[in-house]
Amino acid sequence: MDGRWEFYFLLVGDQPASIFVDLARIDHAPLAGFPVMAHVSVEMRQPREDGLSSAEEFDELVMLENTLIQALERAGDAIYVGRNTSSGRRDFYFYAREGIGWDARVAVEMARAPAYRYESGQCADAGWSVYREFLYPGPVELQRIGNRSVCDALEREGDDLEEAREIDHWAYFPDASRRNAFVADAVGLGYALRERHDSGDVEGEKFMARVFRKDAPAHAAIDDICLPLHDLAQEHDGRYDGWECEIVRANAAPLQ
Repeated sequence: MDGRWEFYFLLVGDQPASIFVDLARIDHAPLAGFPVMAHVSVEMRQPREDGLSSAEEFDELVMLENTLIQALERAGDAIYVGRNTSSGRRDFYFYAREGIGWDARVAVEMARAPAYRYESGQCADAGWSVYREFLYPGPVELQRIGNRSVCDALEREGDDLEEAREIDHWAYFPDASRRNAFVADAVGLGYALRERHDSGDVEGEKFMARVFRKDAPAHAAIDDICLPLHDLAQEHDGRYDGWECEIVRANAAPLQ
């Protein structure tokens, strides 16, 4: 699939859920000419006890998803934007030019997977509210996705993420006083100031702070490292802009 597809976990109602969504669509949503939200809701056959998908059913669900996408997008009158998995169901979301004939088209494809029970339907959603307000991640979930992406990039370079090293974090603010208040609070969390600038290019974000602390950027730890700074920046009307660190390769030879 083209686009920028990412997954994240959350609660839908009070049930655990996993959303897989094309983040790239946000730049053009709502897309003119596709005012109908159309969906296919499939009852999974072997869900986990928490209602999410199981490893045993993974291949079947992927095959079903690919079949639906290829068939329902083929005519160019529907766009697949994401799915939600929760409560023993997997819901596939499309935006279509019109809803006429949608259920019949879905029925043809689902007949190829008779073991699965399903429902389908459509509704007017010219503003793409289902995509923008339900499927698309909020600020915290976006940061979690970004954290995972950086960790994955480090691993591809041979970093096992277990060794502590200085990790730098950036945040931007509308004025010096709020930037300085953020720095003071970050110092209280064990961070030190690396640098600060007062000449940013983006209006409302001209005042930058770069803080650092020695941490190990392991997948299981990185959110607990970054999210307090993310929240702290918001508390001071700023924006957390991510992190970076040096690559520490597990088998790197010591310097002579």
